[in-house]
Amino acid sequence: MPVLAGWLTGEQVPREVIEQTLSAMGEVLANHGGTPAHSIYPGAGLIAFADTAYAQQQPKEPPVLDWVPDRRTLVYRRPLSGIHPLFYIENWPAEGNLIFASEMKALFAVGAPRRLHMAALDALWRYGSIPAPWTAFKDIQVVPAGSILRWQHTKTVVNPASDFALETTQPSADTLEQLDALLNQASHDQLPPHEQVVALLSGSQASSLAAALSARQKEQKFASTTLSASKRQTTKGWKEVQAVADTLDLPLLAITAVDQPEFWQAAILGLEAPCCDSRPLAIHQLLHTSAVETGARVAISGLGAQTLLGATTGQLVDDSANDPLASYRQQHSHQPIRAGQLWSSDVRQMLPTVEAWEDTLHARKLQRRAQQYPDRRHGLYYLDLHLRLANELVYPFYQLATQERMAIRSPYLNAHVMTSMIASSPLLNNDPALKNTLDSLLQRYMPEASRSPNEQPLTIPITSLALYMEPGDELFDLTLAPSAIRQRNIFNPELVRDLQQRALKEVVASRALVFIFTTQLFCQIFGIEELA
Repeated sequence: MPVLAGWLTGEQVPREVIEQTLSAMGEVLANHGGTPAHSIYPGAGLIAFADTAYAQQQPKEPPVLDWVPDRRTLVYRRPLSGIHPLFYIENWPAEGNLIFASEMKALFAVGAPRRLHMAALDALWRYGSIPAPWTAFKDIQVVPAGSILRWQHTKTVVNPASDFALETTQPSADTLEQLDALLNQASHDQLPPHEQVVALLSGSQASSLAAALSARQKEQKFASTTLSASKRQTTKGWKEVQAVADTLDLPLLAITAVDQPEFWQAAILGLEAPCCDSRPLAIHQLLHTSAVETGARVAISGLGAQTLLGATTGQLVDDSANDPLASYRQQHSHQPIRAGQLWSSDVRQMLPTVEAWEDTLHARKLQRRAQQYPDRRHGLYYLDLHLRLANELVYPFYQLATQERMAIRSPYLNAHVMTSMIASSPLLNNDPALKNTLDSLLQRYMPEASRSPNEQPLTIPITSLALYMEPGDELFDLTLAPSAIRQRNIFNPELVRDLQQRALKEVVASRALVFIFTTQLFCQIFGIEELA
């Protein structure tokens, strides 16, 4: 699990200056534990933290970073799975410089600009997450999933590193067996040598299978946890989670989510971005409570399985214009409130004058590739793999786990497993044996498992923003109060009170209220004063 930061320049910057910069960034990254190692040269430096708690039984993943000081070259590879994000600023603090870190707070420790990226905020509202390479900060970018960042002799270039050719496959009797073998190997390899492991259960086939495979690999049992939005634990989903834990002989920690506005602060600080729903808050509570109660340093999950199989790829909304990005946006965005109602008048005037994410080089490349597929569903599937998997599913888990000194691992995000699962997708073949891939594999290890599981939703019904936040409450006065809305000048102040009144009854209103609240809170936490 890479935890690192660095500064590369095209000048002979004194070693002492490089060392001071690395120390400042290292103080932030040291909060996550591990032993630091420095590599300092005149004009360049790298700090990385190693923690034996993140060791794997068989570390077979290729290195994400190559650093060749003599050639003044750095190469960083981010897997298509979306793990191992790296944030960077080009040409700062001087032309030809590259400063980077595994979280943005480390960049702020050395004075990186904190300008709110309004076009990225608009993309968040339209897509449900901020698409790479953008972040919520105007000057900071993230290496897109499946890409290589290369810095050489003061030049920074980002190019695709890996891709999947979505080809219609011929049915094979060995496909399921191969996937089974790969999942077993991945489950073995990713386990740590210690017992500080927890399995995250949701009632889904993917999480149940991941837990079952890991349990087979370890002689000693580990814990399992699950999250509920309600104190009532009588739902079918809860019963299925309990059944999995009982079958695998795993102690179960049942976590009840708590709807408190103050709890958002830790979630937004770790996520380093606003959000449109309560999912990050739910993830934070799941991981924080799991870490505190079990001492786990590694969490096994079923993350990514449904997307890899194409189960989350919907039907085309409007294919007349052959615009996969537009169809993708309509499927995955949540726009219950028109943008004209949402933004302040100044922001409404600004947005048409700045580059939209769809016009970025990365977005245009994705669009062209998605348009090449004769079957438009395959184009949407391609976008799901390159956008939703990394930006919406993996990133929140990965970054929020880091804050708890925990590593998230899913056997489905192993590169070989990903390739096999994509080949097994019902979207790409007509093999009846592969229509219910996860169910077929789960039945091998848990024959009594339900064939139609009920998954616990990883969200929290938010009522506190509407019920408990009133004038006089400190957090309300900083975020949703009319004076706070006018001061930030991002949102329409007349909309907020109306949303609070509607949020108890309307999901669309609650989503908009969460978006506004978390954006206002985000600006407060990170000290943002300028919109760009």
